[in-house]
Amino acid sequence: MSWFRRRDALLQHGYRLRPKFDPDFASRYASLEKTARNESHAWYFRGTVMDAVRISDDTKVLLKSVSTTVHPHEVEIGRLFSSPPHLDHPRNHCIPIIDVFPDPEDTDAQIIVMPLLVRFTRPGFETIGEVIACWRQIFEGIHHMHENFVAHRDCGINNIMQDPTDLYPDGFHPVRQWMDPSYKAFSRYLMRTDCWPRYYIIDFGLSRRYDPADGPPSEDIILGGDKSPPEHAEEAIACNPFPTDIYFLGNLLKEHFVYPQCPDTGAAGWLYRPLSFLEPLVKEMTQKDASLRPTIGEVIERFDKLTSKLGSWHLHGRGQRYYDLDRHLPKRFRRIKNTFNKVPALPPYTSPPILRLSSELRAFYTQTRTTEVQ
Repeated sequence: MSWFRRRDALLQHGYRLRPKFDPDFASRYASLEKTARNESHAWYFRGTVMDAVRISDDTKVLLKSVSTTVHPHEVEIGRLFSSPPHLDHPRNHCIPIIDVFPDPEDTDAQIIVMPLLVRFTRPGFETIGEVIACWRQIFEGIHHMHENFVAHRDCGINNIMQDPTDLYPDGFHPVRQWMDPSYKAFSRYLMRTDCWPRYYIIDFGLSRRYDPADGPPSEDIILGGDKSPPEHAEEAIACNPFPTDIYFLGNLLKEHFVYPQCPDTGAAGWLYRPLSFLEPLVKEMTQKDASLRPTIGEVIERFDKLTSKLGSWHLHGRGQRYYDLDRHLPKRFRRIKNTFNKVPALPPYTSPPILRLSSELRAFYTQTRTTEVQ
């Protein structure tokens, strides 16, 4: 997929690609210095995405070419949550769609423009409070989708991001985000406790919206990033996607936080005791019988109950067993200093109350229609 050929059309829409896409940059490739050669090799694994700059205000954005045949609902659902009244809802964590226009290289596709974000797991979480603040937003984001009868269907580690605006005060390279914008040094970042980033849910290519009047949904199984849900591994060809979303989140919380695997050796994960208070919730969210899993509203209630009694020392403790600053003493001393100085371990938090579901609506989110009912 050639973004170079899209360059002029994107300029007409007000978006400029990186200098590597300029014709004179490519013609001078043989004489480029090392940093420029590195830049020339900085490509995305997915050819459907590319970073750019909005010319009007120099805002960094991400462009994505979406096939309307392969993913016919992606643009529609993205626009739904990018429009009033959803746009300003405090529990809405769907990535906002800035712009949409036809793909000049593919008549079957549209290009959507979004903020340029970074993976939510990078850098590592330095405190328990940072982990709690992150997961509260993730749970609320999925709650807002479910509340509007939309199942994400692929809410795994690759589809949860964070706003880097304050986290990386000097900026970062859009592709190799551990480097600074010039590609000459490592990018500098702050503790999340210093800036409290906002987290976003992305990629609605597999998402669907349902009508409760039709009863519990029964959706054909399509495998996303996490292929371990029990209802996907059995012989069933359809399931209710809402409890599968619950599984995805519970399994992500389990494998990367509560029972993390060693990233260097791949050693099997074991319980990280500072986060052991989340173990009962993880077990509920990942149980084999999908109909017995809690709804996302119930997940939030139990999560808040489990985290409400944690003290300052616990909240300022190290957030993850494995992360890039495990042996960084200054960071450890800063956590201790923040505890003694009574730096808030959690951000200010207000959110509309979670409404109780009727028995019929709860069944919509937890049960799967049988063949006879269909």
